[in-house]
Amino acid sequence: MDEENSLITLMSEIFDIIKTDYLKYLSKEKRDFLESLNYKDLFTIKNDIIYYKKDGLSYPLKKEDLTIEVLIFMCLSVLCGNLTPFKICLIASEIKTLIEKNNLEGNRNLDFKLIEVVKEKILNDLPYNIIFLDTDIDIFNYLATEKGIRTAKIYYLLKHDFNIHFLKDDFNPLEYFLNYQDLEYESSYDIVYNFIENLVIYK
Repeated sequence: MDEENSLITLMSEIFDIIKTDYLKYLSKEKRDFLESLNYKDLFTIKNDIIYYKKDGLSYPLKKEDLTIEVLIFMCLSVLCGNLTPFKICLIASEIKTLIEKNNLEGNRNLDFKLIEVVKEKILNDLPYNIIFLDTDIDIFNYLATEKGIRTAKIYYLLKHDFNIHFLKDDFNPLEYFLNYQDLEYESSYDIVYNFIENLVIYK
């Protein structure tokens, strides 16, 4: 019970930060969800395993793997529909920003060159509210409106490339979040750098 209460207290503090930093990006439905959220619905603890619950599924996490970054991911991703590998990497980058902005004590290095390049060279001045959009159509339409059809297409290509390599039937978003930096992204790097080179050519 003490472990459960401790986890609920930490989650409550993180959700307070999320409300402060991201409320304006959330739909009314998600704001209402936050207001009625029962933190006990997000996890159960059995022995040395924390089971994170999302969209009717339960994902195991060893207690030893629970860091501030993982806890923020658990809280933030509750509001992010359709967790694909690419979206998880975008969420990870946002977690890094959130930790720095709020002077939290981080435990994990979330630097990931591929996503930093995407963020700086392709999405640049866009707010990361795309992580809160639930469907690919919503994301595509938003990017097409804000940055043009080419940026919307590159998002789709990267999401598709990540899915081919990393999205499996038994996909565990927590496991992917813990290990994404150790995976191979050669084809995704090719997509990104070809896009950047073409931007330079056509300017």
